[in-house]
Amino acid sequence: MRAEQIGDLITRLGPVLDPLGITAFPEAGTWGIAIDDALSVLVDLAEDRGKVVLSCELGTPPAGDRSALYELMLRHNYHWDRTGGVRLGLDAPEGGVVQIVDLATAGLDVPQLADAVGTFAEAARAGREIIRRPQTSGDLATDDASIPLIRV
Repeated sequence: MRAEQIGDLITRLGPVLDPLGITAFPEAGTWGIAIDDALSVLVDLAEDRGKVVLSCELGTPPAGDRSALYELMLRHNYHWDRTGGVRLGLDAPEGGVVQIVDLATAGLDVPQLADAVGTFAEAARAGREIIRRPQTSGDLATDDASIPLIRV
């Protein structure tokens, strides 16, 4: 899909998602969807890959030893098959955690995009709660089945 087509889909999300607002930068292939006062989802078109990339900032972890949280993030990323491909990463050294997922543009329609954005936003809310609390190695599950996964 081209930027104009994605822009049209995102514009038609308004009545379905009822966001606070949608900001468009079609020449850059980027759109921002303000879900509420505290949460926005960024949509970037990767036209050459046939994908749109949803991303959302989850916040900066509390100061201190972040190794337990980073391990949890790596284990989450390993389970791409259980998360719908949602990944977690850092936007900079000692920076904030970002949630990311790719969606194929082939066949993408308004109901599919609305469902993906809505589910992604709910996952971001849950992820923010995990990021906000200090993590210790004792908090980490030893069984990967009990890792709190963020799914889209």
